[in-house]
Formats: sequence, C-alpha cells, structure tokens
Amino acid sequence: MAMNIRQQIGMGSSASNNVEVLARFKSAFYHYFEQLVDDCCMRIDLEFGLQSNKDREKANYKEHLEHIHSVRRKIKQNYLLKVGEAFHVSHRKTLNNPDQKINVATASLANDALVEENHAVATIIQGCEHAFHDQLHHLNRQISMQMGKQAFSDRHNPVSPRRLVHALVEVIKPLKLNTKFRIIVYRSFEDYVFSQLGFIYSELTKQLEAESAALSYDVSEIKEASEPTIANSESISQEFQALQKKLDQWRLVRTPSVYDLIPKPENDVTYDTFEIVHALEILSQFYAFDHADSGHEKPLKWRVIKKLEELNFSGYLKSLAKCDEDILDLVSLIFKEISSDNSLTDTVKSILLRLEMPMAAVTLGQYSVFIDSDNPIRRLLNDLFIAGLFLNQTDHGDRLIYERIVGVVKTMTKEGGFEQPNWEHEASEFARYLEKHKQRVQILEDRSRQLMQNKESLEMSKKAVTKAIDDSVRGKAVPAVIDEFLRDVWQHVLLVDHVRRNEEPKLWEKSVRVMEELTVSVLPPADESAKKQILKFLPGMIKELRSGLDRISYDKNAQSRFFKDLAVRHIILMDKKDKATENNSVNKVSPAVEQSKDIEREAIMDKHAEQVNNMAEHTWVAFESETIPQWGKLIWKSVETENMLFVGKNGAKVLEIKVQELAEKFRQGRAAIVTLGDESIVERALSVLNNL
Repeated sequence: MAMNIRQQIGMGSSASNNVEVLARFKSAFYHYFEQLVDDCCMRIDLEFGLQSNKDREKANYKEHLEHIHSVRRKIKQNYLLKVGEAFHVSHRKTLNNPDQKINVATASLANDALVEENHAVATIIQGCEHAFHDQLHHLNRQISMQMGKQAFSDRHNPVSPRRLVHALVEVIKPLKLNTKFRIIVYRSFEDYVFSQLGFIYSELTKQLEAESAALSYDVSEIKEASEPTIANSESISQEFQALQKKLDQWRLVRTPSVYDLIPKPENDVTYDTFEIVHALEILSQFYAFDHADSGHEKPLKWRVIKKLEELNFSGYLKSLAKCDEDILDLVSLIFKEISSDNSLTDTVKSILLRLEMPMAAVTLGQYSVFIDSDNPIRRLLNDLFIAGLFLNQTDHGDRLIYERIVGVVKTMTKEGGFEQPNWEHEASEFARYLEKHKQRVQILEDRSRQLMQNKESLEMSKKAVTKAIDDSVRGKAVPAVIDEFLRDVWQHVLLVDHVRRNEEPKLWEKSVRVMEELTVSVLPPADESAKKQILKFLPGMIKELRSGLDRISYDKNAQSRFFKDLAVRHIILMDKKDKATENNSVNKVSPAVEQSKDIEREAIMDKHAEQVNNMAEHTWVAFESETIPQWGKLIWKSVETENMLFVGKNGAKVLEIKVQELAEKFRQGRAAIVTLGDESIVERALSVLNNL
C-alpha cells in the first residue's frame, strides 16, 4: 500500500527532529565526557606505571611507556572522533553488531592473550551496564520523548557503555602495545572515565527533563509514529482464541499456581507492547547477572511485571493485557519443557534458555507462532532443540554442533532476537545448516554400517571356516601335525576363499574338498579299494594344496618341509607299515566353537533381553558414564552375531556391543532407551493444554 502524504511528511519531520535532538544531546554529553577523557589521557602514563607492577622490570616496558606518552593526545583526539560517529543516524543504522570486533565464539582459534583481552573488555562492558542500567534507562526514556518515539533502547543509544568501550578498543588496537599494556589502558579508562557514566547519565536526564517540561507534544503524532509496529501485529485468529480457552482451563485446573492471571488494577490500564519488549530487552541484557535469582522459578511474566513496575513513570498502576499475559505464559511453558528434557546436557539447556526473553518479545502480537508449525520463529526454536539433543561433549563433531548453536543464540540474544526478520533469517540459515549436517551424518552412518557389515562378514567367514575344519576332522584320528596345519595354515586359505565365495564359489568348494581329502589321506586305508581311491586323488590334492598355499603367499621353505613330510607319511601308510592309529592324533573341537556354546548357555532371557532384541534401528540409548551421560543411536544389529553398532549425533561410532552385554547394562541400570515422540518441542509443550 502506498504511503500517504501525511505519513511522508511525518517521517521527514521526524528524521529532521532526530538529528536536532542528537546534536543537542552530543553537545551536552561532550561537556562532561571530553573533560574526563582529557584527564585520563594526561595521567595515562602514570597509571601505566602504577598498574604495570612486575612488568616494569621487563626490557620492553620503557619502550611501551614512551610510546603511550607520545600518543596520549592522539588517543584523546581519535577516541572523541570515534565516539562522535555514533551520533550520526546513518552510522547507527549500519552498526548492527557492535560485538563483531570481539567475537568470543571464535576464541578457540585465538591465542591466550587475545582471549584475555576479550574477557577484560567484556568485563568492563558488563560491569558498567549492570551498575548504570537504571540511569541509562531513565536517559533512554527522555531521549525517546524528545524524539517523539515510544522507545529508545540501549542498542540505539550512542553513549551506551557497549558503544563507548568498543570505540576505545578500535582506537587502542592499532597502537604498538602488547595485550597486557592494552588491557592497562582499558582499565585506566574504566577507572577515570567509564566509572563516571552513571553521573553523566543522571545529569543528561535532568537536562532533558527540563527541556521536556518546556515543550508540549501532540500525543496523536506519537501514536502515529508507532503505527508501523501495530500494523505488524496479527489479528487474533479463531485458532489462537481456542488455544487461549485451553490455557484458561489449564490454569483453572491447576489453581492456585504461578500461572494464574495476575490481578488487574481498577483503572484497567495496560502496558503497551513496546514497554513489555523494552523490559524484556533489559532482562535479557542482565541475564548473566540475574540468572541465579530465585524468581526464575516463576514464569517469565512475573519477572516482566516486576521490571515494568520499576520502569513505570506514569504515576498510576498498569497491568498486562490478557493476550500479552497469555503469550508470556505460553512461552514459559515451552522453555519449561526445554529445561526438563533429560536428553539435553546442562550446557545446552543453559544456552537455549537464553532465548526465552527474545522469543517472548518477538512473539507479542505474533499469534501464528503458536498455531502455525511452519512459523519461522517456532521453526528456529524447534531446530535448535533438535540440534542440541544427544550431544556428547567429549566428541569433536558434537562440540562443533554445540558451537553452531551457541553462535545462533548469541546473535539472537543481542539486538537481533527482538526483531522478527532476524528470526526469519536465522531460521533459514540454520535449516540449511541442518540439512547439510544431515547429509554428512548419513554418509558417515553408511560408512560405519558398511564397516560393520564387512566385519560381520569376516566373523561369519571365520565361523564357517572353523566349522568346516571341525566337521572335516570330527570322528577321525587325525595326526596332530595335520590338525595343526589345518587350523594354523589352511584356515587362512579357507578364509580367503569363503570371503570371495560370491565371486568365485568353486574355490571355496575345492578348498573344503581338498581339506577332506587330506584328512582321509593321512589315515591308514581300510582296505585295498580305499588305498586305490587315495592314490587316485593324491596328485590332484597335492596340486590344489600348493595352489591354495600360493594364494596366501605361504613361505616356500615351509611348503617344502610340509610336502616332504606329507609324502613320507603317505609312503608309510601306502606300504601298510603303520596301520595303527598314531598316539599323538587328535579329535578336538575348535575353542571358538566351545566359546560360542558357552555364550549360548549363559544367555539370560528376561524383559531386558527382550527389550534389546526388539530394539529397532534409529533408537537412541543413554549410556551411563563417569561424569555425564553418553548417547548413542542404533544403526545396525546382526541377527547372526548379535553385534550392535551405536553412533553419535555426528554419525561417528560410539559403541559396539553384543545383545547380551547391552541387556546386562539395562539390568544394572547403566543404560536405558530414550523415548522420542514425533512432536516438536513447541508441540510437546503446548500438548499439556490438551491433556486436562
């Protein structure tokens, strides 16, 4: 829809008014700030010496001291210019992420010195924001009134602690100072400049209040300026109204509880959406400081109403509108479900829970979030939750997934999370990441499965070879030397031929037949007919024996000795010089077969064994470890060997275990199946409203 003339004129005059307000604000701010910066820079070399301590004994200390002394006036000049840039509207619009210079998320790629510097800067910012947030809020409110806006947040304020500190970092970084000495400069500014910000904010607030008292504003113009925000709000659908009724019924069943509606004052005046969003921004900003408060046991609305009461300057009581309170409770239910999920590690939970306030802010007036499963806000939270499930902290691939989640949450807990387009962008980007990750995992799982199948095939071949040898010698008084040859040498020929039986089936058949002929040939013939039969197949048998030994590259000298001894044995047997059974003959069963029988005898059939036997592929199992649980997904189970293969979230092998071994872990309580429904985390949280 085209913008009408009145709106165009209103926007133009509003922009012009903003420039004038910022110009007056800059002049008043510099009246206090410039003197503090000048005093700090003039004594910075003295502070340099006082804070250096043992570093003064180092060889490069004098060089750094001379350098800081020579550039102290330049520091003041460049810093004031850098701070002044933030007062330009165009600059403030492009400065979307002031933390981009210092990205703690990539600290693992940096050295210890850089991590130390980033931590020092972040500590200064957080300390100032926490110490002066009340004064800064009063100042923001006065600025918003001067500009005719409903809200003016910290991220838009050109003199917020975050902007001032980052401006200093940009000025100090290029200097010829090492990390330790740069930190000394930051701390000097903290002591002599940033520590006075509370006083400056208070003085500026008084000046703006005095100006406001002399001016009168057209309330209709202020409301008109907020029309775009209201226009973006959705109309309440029948589906959301039905959800509200379910929520009311759920509250009624649970009453009294912390989810009961907050009593309304008689005047029935409610907080505007922008006021609630601003309270949520402040709560999110100080999440790290206030996270341990006992108030976090209550739903989010209680923290919001408490902050709104602290920020209420109207002089009369206000309350939350019914729709807004319902949305805050619905968001609380979702994040309560996240907090109670045992398939998330505590570190993943703590990261995801930081999204509660940004999500609450962006869902105010966006009722489709709770109705439409494809809503980008809802989709991003669902995807982040899915990505965070079953992460093993000791696995490198899982740590990469965790770091990606952290990156998204950090983006959304800055200013990005309070604007719907940023949720839409992150939802799209993260969905693409998950799709690529899913493809990589599928490839890794296929490889792991193929390796297990190959291993399984080899085990089955070994069993088949062992059985063939046992069958060949069973009931026969085979000489020990021949039995040893079959089990130590010929079994390798049989194994190679069995593995390749699909490509060359005749080789396996020949190798088994030759083995059987060999066992017959080393026993005294029963009669003349048997003797003739042996003499008939001996040449072919010797030929196949040599061919088989050549296929496994058996030592030539060992071959010669074996065939020489075999020939002597055959001559003796054919001459009937030794018809009796040799004293050192054997008739034994392979140890592998005996072990297999023992396992079968030890197998216990109970509900745990039945549970493991019936376990389907893609089932997740939580395994007990010394510190934290370890999760694995079943991707392969052998019917023949009862081997089971579990992989982690990134497709890498976690555990290979036998069915009976896993059943024993189940009996001991050291493993358990994790039941996952088809519902997303949002659907799961809201489902409690349907189960009254």
